[in-house]
Amino acid sequence: MTSLQDIKEMGIVGSGGAGFPTHIKLGARAQIFIANAAECEPLLHKDKELLRTETETFFRGLEICLDLVAAERGIIGVKAKYQDLITLLRRHCPARVTIVGLKDFYPVGDEVTLIYETTGRIVPPGALPISQNVVVNNVETIYNIGRGTPLVSKFLSVGGAVRRPMSIEVPIGTAFAEVLAPAEPLLQRYAVIVGGPMMGQLAQSLDAPVTKTTGGLLVFPEDHTLVRRYRTAASPAQVNRIGKAACDQCAICSELCPRHLLGHPITPHQAMRTLAFSNRQSDETTLEAHTMYCCECNLCSLMACPEGLYPAQRCMAQKRRAMAVRERFDPPPAPTAHPLIDYRRTPISKIMARLDLNRFVNTGPLSAVTLRPAHLTVRLDQHIGAVASALVQPGETVEKYQKIATVGEKLGAEIHAPASGRVVDVDGRRIMIKAD
Repeated sequence: MTSLQDIKEMGIVGSGGAGFPTHIKLGARAQIFIANAAECEPLLHKDKELLRTETETFFRGLEICLDLVAAERGIIGVKAKYQDLITLLRRHCPARVTIVGLKDFYPVGDEVTLIYETTGRIVPPGALPISQNVVVNNVETIYNIGRGTPLVSKFLSVGGAVRRPMSIEVPIGTAFAEVLAPAEPLLQRYAVIVGGPMMGQLAQSLDAPVTKTTGGLLVFPEDHTLVRRYRTAASPAQVNRIGKAACDQCAICSELCPRHLLGHPITPHQAMRTLAFSNRQSDETTLEAHTMYCCECNLCSLMACPEGLYPAQRCMAQKRRAMAVRERFDPPPAPTAHPLIDYRRTPISKIMARLDLNRFVNTGPLSAVTLRPAHLTVRLDQHIGAVASALVQPGETVEKYQKIATVGEKLGAEIHAPASGRVVDVDGRRIMIKAD
């Protein structure tokens, strides 16, 4: 059987989030193991495509996960609207695994929200899912475990203003420009959001490499509303200036906040209120400790605020300040869900309309295209934890799957060569390989 040490050596990290080392998460003992197949952001489809095309490998990985955490039962959380996929999965489900059909809202794929939707349990503010005897991993992570090889490739969705929206598997280290090429962008000049429309980031360069956590590359016109909002959000000075001038304290940002609806103490409107009464010299950290419970879903900025302000960016900035000084905020020990929670969820259809996404084809079939990039830039910081240390030097020849960097016993992930070739450069952040 695949062991935790095997998973560590394969360099597997969470493919759907920040890249937490999977062997650490699976080292817990839990009553329930949840496979997160929600894929709740618009225009992203690679997890559904993996389930459809690599069903047996996924279930092999799921069985390994269930055994490692000694789970009594497993749950696959997938949106109920995908009935064809649910029918396929049910034909493969072992006896201890059930499928829960999820409603089509955002962010149902958030771990805390997913646990509530599938089990009725609420993870307390600041606690981990294991506090509710639950472990969660996403589809691609589970698939990588079932595959049983070092992690050297990544599945991602390519969509937006492209002729051929697709999901595609590419070697880790491939430049964004090479990934976009087979999808055929429809514009000569465009911006790219890395990730989903709600939680992604604007690509600073198309020479940037795919990492273990890259989930999507979405092409947009440079004047698209999302691109303009992301550019403004990247400027704290603009975020604060606009917020101080225009917030009318309607509190809709808090009323629709997914974590607030689950009884967590996060209240974005209060963060905006403090901003309105602040000056440049004031230290607001103690007043903003509640922002430590922001899940950074961006819903309040992109959907809830009727003024088009940026409460999410305000909360995220204050969250980092509070955490940096180790500020404490005592949340309720046993939170309860808001009585109107079912009526305050944000449907994906409203997000598609509000963010002008309906103009794009919202599909992403798995492509058979095989990319063989001549150069690969393998980052050493593709995961939460310590930056990996290179095990190779310029001029050395490497084979595909060879370990080329390690974190040793530190928190982090091992890194392997995505292709055979020659190492051409090494520094503290990356290894560059010229592929054969």
